[in-house]
Amino acid sequence: MMAILEWVTLAVCCAALLLRVPDALRGRNRTVFGILLLATLCSLLAVSELYAIIDGALGGWGATSLILRFLVFATVLLVGLRVTRGLGAASGYKLISGGTGRWALGLSCLAVTVTFFLVHVYGTPAGLKAASAGGGWNSALAPLYAAAGRTYPAYVSLILMPPLLAALRTRLPHLVRAGALLVLLGASFAAMSLPASLAPSSWADAQHFVNYAAVLGYVAGLAVFWFSGLIANPSGNAKATLSNNPD
Repeated sequence: MMAILEWVTLAVCCAALLLRVPDALRGRNRTVFGILLLATLCSLLAVSELYAIIDGALGGWGATSLILRFLVFATVLLVGLRVTRGLGAASGYKLISGGTGRWALGLSCLAVTVTFFLVHVYGTPAGLKAASAGGGWNSALAPLYAAAGRTYPAYVSLILMPPLLAALRTRLPHLVRAGALLVLLGASFAAMSLPASLAPSSWADAQHFVNYAAVLGYVAGLAVFWFSGLIANPSGNAKATLSNNPD
C-alpha cells in the first residue's frame, strides 16, 4: 500500500506541475508553480527506491530525510501565504508571515534538526523504520522526530481551516468551492498527521495514508483553483478564481 501511495502521489504532483508550466513561462501564478515544484521534489524524495539512491549519493547517513522535512516546511509556508492572501484572510496571513509564524517555523526547524541528530536515521524515506526497529534510544526518539517534522505543517493547516470553511459557505463558483474543499481536506489530514505520528507502529498504514492524503488534497485543490482561473479569465469573472494576483 505504501509503495502505491508513494508513486501515485508523485504522479499527481508531476502532472499538476507539468500542466502549470505554460502559465509559469508567461509569468502567471509563479508562486503556485513554485509550490507544485517543491511538492514534486518532496514526493520524489518520499519514494523508497528514489530515496535510497539519492541518500546513497549524499553519503548514506540520512541527510535526505532532513532535506525532505525542510522542503515540506517551505512548501507549506508558500501554500499558507498563497491561500490566505487569495482568500483575503488577513489575520491568517499575519499568523503565518508575522512574528508568531516565524517563531513556529524556527522552533520546528530546530526540533527537527535536534531530533535528527539524536536519532540514527538511515535507509528509509521517512528515516524512521530502521530507527524504530533498532530498539532502545532510537526507538523512543523516532516518533518524536516524525512529530517534529509535522508540527509546522499542522500549525499552518490549522490556520487555513477557518478561511477555507468560510469560502465553502459563500456563493463563489463551484470550482472555487471545490478547490477550497480539497485544500481543506489536505489541511485536515496535515493537522491529523501530528498526533498520528505518535501512534504505535502497528498503525503504520494509517499514518502513511494520512500523510499522503494531505499532499494529494493540497495539490489537487491548488490545481482546481488554477483551472477555475483558466475558465474565469476569458469571461473576466474575477470571482471565479482564488485571486487575481499574478504571483
